[in-house]
Amino acid sequence: MSCIKAYHEMEERYARLVIAYFTLEQKEAIFHATNDLIAEFKVYPSQTMSPEGEFKGEFSLEFADDYDKISGDFFESLIKKLKIDKCEIG
Repeated sequence: MSCIKAYHEMEERYARLVIAYFTLEQKEAIFHATNDLIAEFKVYPSQTMSPEGEFKGEFSLEFADDYDKISGDFFESLIKKLKIDKCEIG
């Protein structure tokens, strides 16, 4: 089984985290962790899912006008919650 992979992009007030998943369990973990953190941080990033098969795909979270730079704390918490030990810069 492949590990969840994360890719991060940032530019001025824009930030995006793309998380690639390979199993139904990983997909569910991403959605649950994201929903928990949205409630905790009280932020509402844009969310896009790009399926690449029955259980494989990418989940993208974007902060388009991140004036307060909350995306960094949000993304870091999500990465820790999902136990991702390495994030690539996209």
